[in-house]
Amino acid sequence: MATRLTGAERTTVKSATASILEAYGEVWARLLARLSGLGDDEYLWEPVAGCWSIHPAAADGPWLLDGDGGGGPPPDQVPVTTIAWRLGHIAGTVGGFARSRFGDGRRLTAKELPVPSQAARVEEFLDGHYRSWLEPLSGLREEQWFEPLGPAFGPFSEHTTLDLALHVFDEVVHHAAEVGVLRDLWAAGLR
Repeated sequence: MATRLTGAERTTVKSATASILEAYGEVWARLLARLSGLGDDEYLWEPVAGCWSIHPAAADGPWLLDGDGGGGPPPDQVPVTTIAWRLGHIAGTVGGFARSRFGDGRRLTAKELPVPSQAARVEEFLDGHYRSWLEPLSGLREEQWFEPLGPAFGPFSEHTTLDLALHVFDEVVHHAAEVGVLRDLWAAGLR
């Protein structure tokens, strides 16, 4: 905790690292709680025709995200997605940005992101990607949050790790909310 004097009184404030990690922890716990009881039919449910989902790459191959997994510019008309696709995208976001920021600098493509075909394996899948993002964040010194990302991030090279962490946080929050809505629709019998 950093201490700051304000007039005659002292106030203790959390570090940026502690605040961000706490927020991620709360959102991640809420996502995992929303996945409780998720079955295979619901996981792969396509609420409308033309959904993006996950499909096997070959007869006995890994299951991959339809489209590019969300790593490129979205199509003009973004399709509705399944819970499986959304969870794969969340994993690809945290794992992909972990790799590009803290790993080899390369973007994680949909072809490198085998998504579990069964709901029972999703939590472990998510956890591995989440850890690859959260562990390096937790080791940052305060000043490292404000360093430019560099050339690996192209037009965003001047943005900071803090900017990136907030972007990833937004991705996790809003896609987790979409998963929650799909679960609510399933529970309401709209299938």
